[in-house]
Amino acid sequence: MQCFAPHCNYRALGLAINIVIASGCSNPLNASLTASSDKIRLGTFNLENFDGLNSEKVDTVSQIIERNFDVIGLQEISPIAADKLKEKLNKSQVWEFILGETGNKQRVALFYRKDLITAQKVTEWKQVNLTGTLRSPLVTYLKTMPDGKGFDFTLVVVHQKGGGGKDADRLRQNQSDRLRKEVDQYQSNPQSDPDLILVGDFNSPTWADQNRGLRDAPLTFLTRNVETDAKENCLKKRGLPRAIDGRPRFSNRGTGCVIDHIAISQAPKGAEEEYIPQSIQILDPQKDLGFDSDRTYFSKVSDHLPVRAIFRAK
Repeated sequence: MQCFAPHCNYRALGLAINIVIASGCSNPLNASLTASSDKIRLGTFNLENFDGLNSEKVDTVSQIIERNFDVIGLQEISPIAADKLKEKLNKSQVWEFILGETGNKQRVALFYRKDLITAQKVTEWKQVNLTGTLRSPLVTYLKTMPDGKGFDFTLVVVHQKGGGGKDADRLRQNQSDRLRKEVDQYQSNPQSDPDLILVGDFNSPTWADQNRGLRDAPLTFLTRNVETDAKENCLKKRGLPRAIDGRPRFSNRGTGCVIDHIAISQAPKGAEEEYIPQSIQILDPQKDLGFDSDRTYFSKVSDHLPVRAIFRAK
């Protein structure tokens, strides 16, 4: 892969893979899918004001990530929390992170397993940070295999403007338009890797006007398959919708909507080729994470649920 921006310079990224298969997990958190050499568990997770000062939350978040992900984009994480989370994760596996530069104490970050993946920061899409006080999308390049046969891709961690009201809605719409311009610029550059993945808290369902810039982009929003069809109920915050099998069709308790997304460049050349069909999931606090109730999860961890998709690593 080569750089899509004139100031970037990619180097070949080597990786020696030594997989340690995750052992059985005890309560309160149970792994729903263990690590393997041919799959990458990729996701996004808004940690809700994660400052790293609550040791119990650090422990719990580290277990959720360790047992369910190999690479994950995080939102609302402070520099102190990122260091403490890495320290906790490294007690069982070797993890590393790349932290965004904007957002003060509520930044975006990329965490990844160093025994499975190599990663480097490429840039930040600062034009999306319209006010200068928001979060610029963090653009990184990742590679799963050292021999050139593995899955290499560009991963963008996003966190759009939060809050309700017309001003916030309008700002998200404008951010979405800017984000579309960045995606178009990236995909139109012949030097860009065609495998592009966007993850993060968009603070909007896929179908809403706040996501207008990306609704018709050449991207597949995997989360469109798991978000609620009850649009009016979602917008008016009427409950927390679930599928027939009980799985969540919301990722944020406050809105009752799926606002945390994974979007991928489309086949035949994009990351959609590596995506394992129907693997997209919003992780359930009880079924997947082993909590005794949703209430316990939301009170101890976050008002968001983690979202995960599985990709072929080679």
